[in-house]
Amino acid sequence: MEFVLPSLNKFGKDSYKEISNVLVSENKTKGLILTTLDIFELGLLNNILDVLNENNIKYEIYTGVVPNPTIQNVEDATKMFKENECDFIMGIGGGSANDCAKAVGILASNGGNIKDYVGFNQSKNKSPLLICVNTTAGTASEISRAFLINDEENKEKLIFKDINALPYLSINNPEIMFGLPGKITAQTGMDALTHAIESYISTGAYTLTKEFSLSSIKLIFNSLEKVIEEPKNEELRNNMIYAQFLAGMAFCNAGLGLVHAMSHQLSALYNLPHGLSNAILLPEVMRLNKKTSSREFAEIYRTIFTDSSENDDICADKFIQLVEELSNKVGTKIKLSDLNAKEEDIDKLVSMTFKDGNLPRNPYQPTSEDVKSILKKVW
Repeated sequence: MEFVLPSLNKFGKDSYKEISNVLVSENKTKGLILTTLDIFELGLLNNILDVLNENNIKYEIYTGVVPNPTIQNVEDATKMFKENECDFIMGIGGGSANDCAKAVGILASNGGNIKDYVGFNQSKNKSPLLICVNTTAGTASEISRAFLINDEENKEKLIFKDINALPYLSINNPEIMFGLPGKITAQTGMDALTHAIESYISTGAYTLTKEFSLSSIKLIFNSLEKVIEEPKNEELRNNMIYAQFLAGMAFCNAGLGLVHAMSHQLSALYNLPHGLSNAILLPEVMRLNKKTSSREFAEIYRTIFTDSSENDDICADKFIQLVEELSNKVGTKIKLSDLNAKEEDIDKLVSMTFKDGNLPRNPYQPTSEDVKSILKKVW
């Protein structure tokens, strides 16, 4: 067993001020900031840029990151990093910006093509100092050594898990999230819930990660629906930050499963938002996993919702129903057919699922027919 986490993790509305302290102490003078155009135009970088300017720290900004970052994003940003002689990298955003920042760090330090580093710990050299600022409460990319990049040419999601890509500093500031659209809050919140549930039943789970998962699930059920209604409620935003952080600590060390193995293919083929794909798949995958994880689902239900003496099977069903109801309430219970997914692609999606690195830690190893059945149910 191992437990991996960035060296420094800061929370709260003044947490971004730690950025300058770290950069000054590490003698860093010029950085590449990666973000999306939407985040840049919303002004979410302003406070951070002010801190950099006050400390005479120079920077370049790459705003080309797309929702499912691509190889082209990584290559363009790496070129920008090198041409401007930068010595640190900062991702500001959700999973997209922070995953792209990690990929740039690996490529900048190791050279070659980013596809050379697919898999587990394939790089030799540590990334330049990496800071990840989280603007959503879902992916936990800011504390993870894992990152995903889209190979648009081959319609494939590339998965990396590399200790050399682990951020040095993570920042979670609730005020940055006040202006998030409700649908983004919902999708990223359901992403965190998926992380917590999958990591709890993962074959790699152990006592520490299970406790993180349970706490995350409780916070999400208590806070997600409310924070969509009260987006500037600092306490609720903090609750979702802690929930996604706890889920991140759980899945980064215990692993994920079939939901992610399937969801990655939907993002690769249709460019669907990752959290939404997870939310769509989660209840049906849970029903399949109940074959081996009825006891674990019942444990979650009894711990968080009631001390019910009903049997495991009934409690597991009740928990799955609550997950599906929450997804419906926050607007993520959507059919794939409503998102322009093509039914003729089902066989291809099934085949792609079995190549995904998350599948081995799923407690129940599905057949092709199992995966096809889930897709048809959510179509």
